[in-house]
Amino acid sequence: MIWIVLILGGINLLLIIYLFLMKKELRNIIKQLKDYSNSKSKKKIDISLFNKDIENLAMEINENIDVCTSFQLKEIKVQEELRALIASISHDLRTPLTSIVGYLQMINKSTLSYEKQKEYLEITERRAKDLQDLLNEFFLLSVLESPEYTIKLNSINLNEILCDVITSCYYDFTNNNIEPDIHIKEENIMILGEESSVKRVLENLIINAVKHTKGRVVINLTKQSDKALLTIINSARNLKKKDEDFLFNKFYKGDKSRGLNKNSTGLGLAIVKELMNKMQGEITAEIKDELLYINCYWNVIGSNYVKCKDERNNL
Repeated sequence: MIWIVLILGGINLLLIIYLFLMKKELRNIIKQLKDYSNSKSKKKIDISLFNKDIENLAMEINENIDVCTSFQLKEIKVQEELRALIASISHDLRTPLTSIVGYLQMINKSTLSYEKQKEYLEITERRAKDLQDLLNEFFLLSVLESPEYTIKLNSINLNEILCDVITSCYYDFTNNNIEPDIHIKEENIMILGEESSVKRVLENLIINAVKHTKGRVVINLTKQSDKALLTIINSARNLKKKDEDFLFNKFYKGDKSRGLNKNSTGLGLAIVKELMNKMQGEITAEIKDELLYINCYWNVIGSNYVKCKDERNNL
């Protein structure tokens, strides 16, 4: 009987000790959570008592900490991008506005000749047009970034649209003394897309290549299995390999100059990226041997071997 009492007493003592340790461990977890909440510590929850339930509790808390940390980092990134957007918009708007105000002040001077007033008015009109184009690009990008905005896709002939856009860029090539190296197969490539969106993509890419190259521009359209591949190549001596991941970011300034002094808002490639995503396509950038390769992939619907209307001869 005495042995039974002693054994029961020992079991009760062990239970009391175990409960004490459990309460101590819970108090330790609570303290760690308070420290984390008060930003005194960024450590995850540590436990010293090996108990399955305590371990599961600590695991669940740590997983929630990971989720909270992820949200906090995303929030910080959003705030940084918002500040960058405000700074970028302020810079890009201030440049043409300052120019417009300056020329208007000069026009108001009574000592100016009629010819000078006319010249300054023409410059002011061009600056106002630049400003209008900039605002339109900001608006278009904001619309494209909305999840609710969709593009109705259908079958279109990529060859014909590309030939049309190249022809429309004739003066951009000649004014910059560029002889484009164009390779377009006669096979008509029918892709899934939207005509005006595809035209905008092609125009932005070609104009971007023309404005930033110091040499030739290569335009190559091929078909790879179930994909249409458009590759545009231009010189890019100021770009580094690390720039590849940022070229389509609207906040990125590869040459540290995104203003209108180079007739570019820097939003062109960001718009292209959003349009390609909306059309279920893909766009990539590769920098190799001081050359920038922009690759666009569209889904092919079907093709035939009717000769493409090649308007390159007009260049």
